[in-house]
Amino acid sequence: MGELTAHTVIRWADWTIGPDVTPEAPAVDFAMRCTTCGASSGADEVFETARDWAFRHLGRNPSHTAFREIIHRPWRATLVR
Repeated sequence: MGELTAHTVIRWADWTIGPDVTPEAPAVDFAMRCTTCGASSGADEVFETARDWAFRHLGRNPSHTAFREIIHRPWRATLVR
């Protein structure tokens, strides 16, 4: 069983969470993964780079026709005032 710890609630607050659109937010990254063999493109800020990798992979492996899109999108929680 895990260790029990004490904590203090300073005040109740309402929060919201959504995509981080602040200027300092990391860029959204796209990648594709072949669901047949597990190979994947590298992450790139340009979706077409990941899509083109999938087409090249398919060209080399004609039976690998299923892919999973992977998106890394930064999110930010903010206090509702």
